[in-house]
Amino acid sequence: MRRNRPPRTPLQRFAIISVALCTLLIGYYLGNRYQFSELQNSAAILYEQPIEIETAELPQPLSEHIEAENQWIILLAGKHGRSCDALLDHYIEVVNRLAAWPQIQARISLTLIETSGSAPGVAWSNVKWAHVQPMTEAQMLQLTGKLGIAPLGNRWCEDVQATAAVIGPRNQTRALLPLDNPAEIAESLRLIIEAFDPDV
Repeated sequence: MRRNRPPRTPLQRFAIISVALCTLLIGYYLGNRYQFSELQNSAAILYEQPIEIETAELPQPLSEHIEAENQWIILLAGKHGRSCDALLDHYIEVVNRLAAWPQIQARISLTLIETSGSAPGVAWSNVKWAHVQPMTEAQMLQLTGKLGIAPLGNRWCEDVQATAAVIGPRNQTRALLPLDNPAEIAESLRLIIEAFDPDV
């Protein structure tokens, strides 16, 4: 025969709820610490504080993309051509490696800012999440200088200068991504987005 338990007192109910909440908070805290520890050990170079870009000085649609609430932009600088086309192929492989995280993959876009003024090549036109943003040289140098992706001489999109800035939703530049193999870049992107985007 089953015994009827006496009803719990308000103090007992409070204690049970408190223990449950503490367990939840500790788990969340430890999970975040582990996640940020992984991120700090990745190839990404995190800014101490996120950088906000002066979007009023930038051309459209880049300024609109930077202010968007659900986009993560990989920002490169250069002049579209053979080197930058090869870098596009590299990032296609990076994004393909994120197929296991469709919510993350869907938020990523790649933007090449450049000053040649010529129309982008077929390679860039055929990738819906890749964009070429023309701007003046003064605009480009001001932006890249602020983000820390200035060129080495006039060489862009090459091993000597293919670092990308990672701009999160609502104009929050979070990190730099040095050129690395696609698996390492994909893992860095995943960790960055999971750490700073509550919607994924």
